[in-house]
Amino acid sequence: MKKRILSVICVCVLLLSIAACTDQNYVENQQEEVLINEGEDTKTEVSYSAYGGEHSEMFLKEGDKIAVISPSALPSREQTDSTIEGLKKWGYEPVEGKHVCEEKRTLDDIVEDVNWALEDPEIKAIFCVRGGYGASEAAEKLSQDMIKASNKLIIGYSDITVYHSQWTTVGIPSIHACMSGTFNGLPDSCFEAEEKMLKGEMPTYTCEKGEQGIEGTARGVLVGGNLSTFTSVIGTAFDCTKTGQPYILFLEDVGEDVQHIHRYLTILKHTGVLDNASGIVFGEWTELPEDLGDYFGRTRGGKFESISDMITRQFLTDLDIPVAFGFPAGHGDINYPLLMGEEAELTVNADDFALRCGVN
Repeated sequence: MKKRILSVICVCVLLLSIAACTDQNYVENQQEEVLINEGEDTKTEVSYSAYGGEHSEMFLKEGDKIAVISPSALPSREQTDSTIEGLKKWGYEPVEGKHVCEEKRTLDDIVEDVNWALEDPEIKAIFCVRGGYGASEAAEKLSQDMIKASNKLIIGYSDITVYHSQWTTVGIPSIHACMSGTFNGLPDSCFEAEEKMLKGEMPTYTCEKGEQGIEGTARGVLVGGNLSTFTSVIGTAFDCTKTGQPYILFLEDVGEDVQHIHRYLTILKHTGVLDNASGIVFGEWTELPEDLGDYFGRTRGGKFESISDMITRQFLTDLDIPVAFGFPAGHGDINYPLLMGEEAELTVNADDFALRCGVN
């Protein structure tokens, strides 16, 4: 009996030792994981010109009321307060929605905030506090006619990509730009560009070009945003690639590995979104796993040196349109604003590329 008990004790000790080693290995592997960013350090010069298109009345002036809402994931109180204080410093009157920070808010609460911001005649624009997840559910419950009639800019990025696409389908522009982070350490040049764009001063970005890319010039309505989110609107009522207008496609993402990015781009390839674009601008790829060749390896022509290398070899071989890599916008520390849903011009040269927003 004593031998049996002793054997059981030995087995338990052994199992605990194995579990401890496994946990330790897991912790060590987690600590060893290295994340890298691609595209955020592109040297960029910015110049400005006044917007002269048909939507000039949508841009803001000092004292205008701006709705502060979060039509995606739940923000913190600190994020909301920093947004409100920042807009005040810019000379606007921010008005917080009813359900911005309610932890138990429902989808109907989110839609109520959006509808209020769209319908209230005193509100001149909609500034989102954060992205995250959930915009597609709310967008489905919004009236396209109400969005068009409101004639109001919506400002944000990431999951807000859904709304950019929705706004574009009804023919009005929106601004792909930093949200609460605008007022929490955004570089001065980005901060200035966003402040100016709200007032109708349109940027032309001239960026240093890397080894990858396709030279040429294109004009078209600027569409896109976060790659994984944008892929989810293709084929829906909010698919901005189906307006019948030539378009320039902008794409970026965060926290995706090469397998996921390849999967999303394959969907865009199969649905004709890449082939029908007049030009393509790829932005930042942030928080990538360091080993970009881990998934494809020998089955896809060898190890990829970068995301731009993978995209060039897998998706651009049969495209005869201008393509630029490394535009500094997305989830990194640099996030220049873009005017979505309005015509833009892309010029890719041997040494640099230029993206001009709000072309008249």
